[in-house]
Amino acid sequence: MNLTDIFYGSKGKFFGAALALALSTGMFVGGCSGDGGSGSGGQGEQGEARQEIPAADEQSNVEGGEQAQAQAAAPMVIAEKVTTQETHFSKEWPAETKSGDEVNVQARVEGTLERFNFTEGMGVTQGQVLFTIDDAPYRAALQAAQAQVSKAKADLEYAKTQVDVLKAEADLASAKTELNRAQQDVDRYKPLVESGTIARQTLDNAIAQRDVAQAQVNASKATLENTKLSDRSNIDIAAANLEAARANVTQAELNIGYCTITSPITGVIGKLNVYPGNLVGKAGSTEPLVTISKLDPMYVTFSLTEKEYLYIMEHRNEEVGGADIELLLSDGSVYPHKGSFNMLERTMDSSTGTIGVRMVFPNPDFVLREGQFGRLRITAHQADKVIVIPQKAVVTTQSDHSVYIVGPNNIVESRAIKLGEPIDSSFIVESGLKEGETIIVDGIQKVMVGAPCNPSISEKRPVINP
Repeated sequence: MNLTDIFYGSKGKFFGAALALALSTGMFVGGCSGDGGSGSGGQGEQGEARQEIPAADEQSNVEGGEQAQAQAAAPMVIAEKVTTQETHFSKEWPAETKSGDEVNVQARVEGTLERFNFTEGMGVTQGQVLFTIDDAPYRAALQAAQAQVSKAKADLEYAKTQVDVLKAEADLASAKTELNRAQQDVDRYKPLVESGTIARQTLDNAIAQRDVAQAQVNASKATLENTKLSDRSNIDIAAANLEAARANVTQAELNIGYCTITSPITGVIGKLNVYPGNLVGKAGSTEPLVTISKLDPMYVTFSLTEKEYLYIMEHRNEEVGGADIELLLSDGSVYPHKGSFNMLERTMDSSTGTIGVRMVFPNPDFVLREGQFGRLRITAHQADKVIVIPQKAVVTTQSDHSVYIVGPNNIVESRAIKLGEPIDSSFIVESGLKEGETIIVDGIQKVMVGAPCNPSISEKRPVINP
């Protein structure tokens, strides 16, 4: 309280009460002095009467009268005894709702949209059919792929018969037979030439035919090896063609399946972006057919200051007995379902000095929608004993806080205090007050430090966390 408030402000009645007290005291003292100094005619009787009262008793009567007058003029105030209460500490932060998952439904194949099977803005379940695309072109492609599989199977079977290898083996066998015959001729002609029975020319011709037969055997062997390699390659090619044909069948079946679009999640579906009759799934198109939001559960995000974050990290290993996580909606009501911790952001936002936190809340009735604002409240289960006083009892001067104490003989004292968190219409007092002291809670504008007051003790106590 400053002097301007005392003399000129709304608390000017302080000065009026003090002035009335001074005037009444002066009048009382002046009256005694006037009686004692009255005319000589009454002095004898009064003097004799006064002589019967000892000086000490007379002074005591005067002081008692002054105190009675001062007490009668002291301002009436309402006071309370300082008590401790058990409270469950809580803290609130501004918060925003976010949907759990959001899916943009798009066509995976190109085709004409035939129909949709949902009501915009209503709930859908996972696996529910949403759209149907004309699948006639993809059924035709499936039939063509199936025919290609049949042809590939036949080609593979033919390759496995190895007809060319068999022919090459037969040619090799024939060449070997011719070589044996030619070698027999050479072996038979040699002794005949030596005995002079036949001419040398006959033997030379036989040897030449043998060499030709040998060359033919060598060529047949090479042809056989090449034929075997070729047939093995043909088998591999035929098998690969069969696998490719089967893959085409699988792709055609997938494309037919993609013509029926189902909901990937359970949630609430938005407005339709493309209507039946339009071509959808064109290459390069990113426009979704519709968007589905998963609303159960619902995320609620808020931000911790760096100071709050550091405090939590410092005390994270302490046993606090758990906490209730509640959401206060914009109309002031408390969301009926309790939340739970979900995630702490990876980094601190250097531009705001905060770190994001995400809680998760059940949302079975879809009451919460993305983009709502409210307040997240966390209340500790464990109760602590604290001193709580009404906010109206606190005198604030700049950043300093104090209260008026009713001291001995009801003399008003000023006491500096340190405030904690506000709770409802009360303050938690961290230091400066003790249990059992009496503070003024109503009428603080009437009192003056060092002057008496006339307190009426109130039985009311601040009620917090009922």
